[in-house]
Amino acid sequence: MERWESLYQTEEFEGLPWYSRELDKDLSQELEARGIRSGTFLDIGTGPGTQAAALASLGFSVTATDISVTAAQKAAKLYQKVSFIRDNITKTAVSKKFDFIFDRGCFHTLDSRDYSSYLESVSKLLKPDGLLFLKTFTHKERMEGGPHKFSPEQIRGIFSNKFSVLEIRESEFQGVLKPNPKALFCVLEKK
Repeated sequence: MERWESLYQTEEFEGLPWYSRELDKDLSQELEARGIRSGTFLDIGTGPGTQAAALASLGFSVTATDISVTAAQKAAKLYQKVSFIRDNITKTAVSKKFDFIFDRGCFHTLDSRDYSSYLESVSKLLKPDGLLFLKTFTHKERMEGGPHKFSPEQIRGIFSNKFSVLEIRESEFQGVLKPNPKALFCVLEKK
């Protein structure tokens, strides 16, 4: 937790590797393909808050959480249409239930010992048949260090007890890094 707080205290949002002002292309395409135009969204690990703000601009009711109080406070000053909360998803204090959850890069930063707590929290926060849109680094990304990298089989193994895996596709993270890091975009439905 301290590393995230320190990062957001010292860095400007626009310089962060994952910064992207536009809504994630995969999420945008998925919402369009599924005809999803309204509902409640939780943006986990919101950081700069740009994804939450983009969802709110489309008419969704959005709550955004981050483990860094500084990130949540900075984002709240920029985007008033979103409710920003400091929260640790592995020990969430959020009690509201959501139609949809978007995780663009939080899960892959967790220690593997926290996966079961993450799954419990996310499952608890989703309404019945709610959707989790998950974006993680893929095992095909060759960048040294950084977040954990997953294969589709690993995602299925981790999530299959609580979620039906509707789709996993190869993608990339849009941000300031060039070339864009390789990613998996996953659509999971709460069982």
